[in-house]
Amino acid sequence: MYNDRILILDDEELTGQTIKSIAEFSGLQARHTTQPREFFELVASWQPGHIALDLVMPQMDGVEVMVELARLNCQARIILTSGVGNRILDAAARSASEHGLRIAGILAKPFSPPRLRELLSDTPDTDPEYLVENGEPLAGRNQELNAEALQLGIERNEFFLVYQPKVDCNTSLISGFEALMRWQHPSRGVVRPERFIPLAERHGLIDRLTEHAMDEGLRWLTALPEQINRHSDDPHFRKRAADLTLAINISAASLDNQPLFERLGRICERHGVNPSRIIFELTETSAMEDPVASLDILTRLRMKGFQLSIDDFGTGYSSMLQLARLPFSEIKVDKSFVMTATESPESRTVIKSIIELGHGLGLSTTAEGIENAETMEYLRDVGCDLAQGYHIARPMPSEQVAEWLLDRSRNDEESRISVLRALNLLDTPNDPRFDRVTRLAQRLFDVPITLFSLIDVERQWFKSAQGLEVKETPRSASFCSEALNHEGPMVIRDASKDAQYSDNPLVTGFPHIRFYAGSVVRARSSARLGTLCLIDNQPRDISDKELTLLEGLRDQLEYEVLADPAAANDPQTGLLNRHGFEVRAQQLLQLCHAHGLEATLLFLDLDEFRAFNQRVGPAAGDAFLEKFSRLFRTTLRKADLLSRFGNDEFTALFIARDQATIRHAIEALATTMQQTGEHLEYGLDYSLGSSELDHGHPDNLQQMLARADQAMFHKRRNVSNL
Repeated sequence: MYNDRILILDDEELTGQTIKSIAEFSGLQARHTTQPREFFELVASWQPGHIALDLVMPQMDGVEVMVELARLNCQARIILTSGVGNRILDAAARSASEHGLRIAGILAKPFSPPRLRELLSDTPDTDPEYLVENGEPLAGRNQELNAEALQLGIERNEFFLVYQPKVDCNTSLISGFEALMRWQHPSRGVVRPERFIPLAERHGLIDRLTEHAMDEGLRWLTALPEQINRHSDDPHFRKRAADLTLAINISAASLDNQPLFERLGRICERHGVNPSRIIFELTETSAMEDPVASLDILTRLRMKGFQLSIDDFGTGYSSMLQLARLPFSEIKVDKSFVMTATESPESRTVIKSIIELGHGLGLSTTAEGIENAETMEYLRDVGCDLAQGYHIARPMPSEQVAEWLLDRSRNDEESRISVLRALNLLDTPNDPRFDRVTRLAQRLFDVPITLFSLIDVERQWFKSAQGLEVKETPRSASFCSEALNHEGPMVIRDASKDAQYSDNPLVTGFPHIRFYAGSVVRARSSARLGTLCLIDNQPRDISDKELTLLEGLRDQLEYEVLADPAAANDPQTGLLNRHGFEVRAQQLLQLCHAHGLEATLLFLDLDEFRAFNQRVGPAAGDAFLEKFSRLFRTTLRKADLLSRFGNDEFTALFIARDQATIRHAIEALATTMQQTGEHLEYGLDYSLGSSELDHGHPDNLQQMLARADQAMFHKRRNVSNL
């Protein structure tokens, strides 16, 4: 099969010649025919790597052609073309995938030349596992396989595993691998599972293959950290390798075999692998054939700690009730939808619905069959958790995995550093936007040190630090560098008793870290920039609810990383403007509602400022505002947000765990304003109102502003009546 060749079957001469011209202009050899007989002769003799196939033809329609191509085990990448509409094209693509054909995409007529060129250029190279040295597809050889050959192959240990990575959609960090079985037949070469698994199921040999996959897969999994150790001296990377998961496919024929799963459990024990790292994948159809029996065996597996994935979801006919009843931990979107996501609105609708269904049931979601960056970006946008496919990596032999992991780690790190440098955060002055968040975190968690730490090539640099004077430390000693590799917050409750950190210089010396909790701060591109972290020199615990609060504060940092400071700040006073205040205040109030935090809003109005400004002149009025703003900022430096809300109106928002802390800050404002008012040169009075967040109903910023304004009005009226 030759990837620089495209064969076109289309009964419209003009359309076929157009596709041929575009392909030739893109550097491919192209041939066009309108006759199915000539087409199949060229498939056999010319061996094209690409096929453009029209669905609607008078002699033999496209579906019939695909059935015949599947019978011939054709491995060319197929582009389906027609004017019948996207839904029919989409259905034809799924039908082709079900027959084992490789679909490059669909091309609705009339098509655009750029779209055709994109399908041709984005087509992945042929997977080498399909080929022998002369280019003939191994799986396409038609020699008959039988139970005797299969039995002999098992005895001769001719079956082996290849491993396909699964990555986190948001971070692109490796999550684990799926183990896929191959048969190295002595005369037929590599035989793929769709040819021998049904044979094994019919003749009662499938359980032996499953045990072989489990034993070989776990042997490889436990050896992987040591393989990486021979190539890398990064202890964090080796630690991550020790936490990777391994997915193993389970046949429907095995679901009633409890002794098999007992043996699989013993294999886990023998290799010292925690069952939580093993994911048993079952197809949707097999899991639903006998839901009562499945419920028993699957529940017992989950009780032992194994994870369970429902594979190829969306292709079967299961009821929502049965899906909700069975104890799966993961749902996998079938590749027939994923591979057509960029062309098919219907496929995107199905994918989005499955992801929402999975999350609604508390399941992790995985998409397989990802073949381009556009599909990956879409899955990220709709909230898919994990991804696998040729765009990430093809299935690979065990001896290639360690090097692939190291290459990917190097590439990911280069990309991450590039994003970090582009944001221009390193080696820059203190920024009040980030200081607001770290101060709030320090107060809410009552810790001596909070940091917004950025992880550079060889150092961690503190963009914002509370309770720590140094600006950077070596990356090699950084807790935050390890936190980058965690999907959720990283927590060390007592570093002096932690095997990885007990001899760390930041533990044995200043600042004598004992407790650490860090949550990864990302850019919109998902690049991991650093962490928001809490540090204490005493051991301590942290609850799940507190970790959720930490992540909420982390979200504030992520917003500020990409926000435009100029659009949010008042240029005259340097305080937030009205819009900048409103956006951030709403975010903080949502955090308060979620975590039961107290909030108080101050609303301050400079009395008769307009008349004052007319009397002294605009220049003097502006000078007064600048001096007042500095006083306002100095006095309320513990406030979480300060703004010039209007021309002569100012606001402050305080967040705390109790109202006593907030009341103390407000009292300090009145005292300071009275003591230092004479330094403003003009005896301009002000009015002040406040309102507390009401947790009794969904309170918002607008309601709090209205109550603060009313309180200010009542104070004015009471003063005027004296």
